[in-house]
Amino acid sequence: MTSDFDYKKYSLEKLETWVEDAVSGDASPQEIYDVIKDVVEEQYYYHKDRTSRAYKLLALLNGNGHIQEHKKDKVKKWVLPVEECKDADTDETEYFISFPDDLLEAANLKEGDQVEWVDNGDDSYLLKKVEKHMTYQEMLDAGYWMTDDGFWMPGVERFRF
Repeated sequence: MTSDFDYKKYSLEKLETWVEDAVSGDASPQEIYDVIKDVVEEQYYYHKDRTSRAYKLLALLNGNGHIQEHKKDKVKKWVLPVEECKDADTDETEYFISFPDDLLEAANLKEGDQVEWVDNGDDSYLLKKVEKHMTYQEMLDAGYWMTDDGFWMPGVERFRF
């Protein structure tokens, strides 16, 4: 039995209704933007994780990988003092935080990386590395290929049937 239900149309109509409701309500443009961006970002990272897991499983099934034991991080939080430095010429004070090596290693950071500070709302912050987004050509040059449905796959020859 074939269904005439058009999920794409249904979803877009719901999105249109939601946007109309949010714009005509008390939500600010920034709040609407933040919600949409957060949802898209969550979906991106969710699917990126699932794709990575499927890729690793496929590599194992094809005999191209091995399972690695993951070490559990013993330290997940750091308390870092805010340091200050006074410029002798201008008499201005600059404030900074020094990252210990174990934090840099755990966060996969190196000098020159960009980071984003996310306020947890409890006087603590989450530090996230800002990933550089490569162009299509940069991805190809780095040895990636794109699936028919738009996912980048690293270092595996693409098989066509």
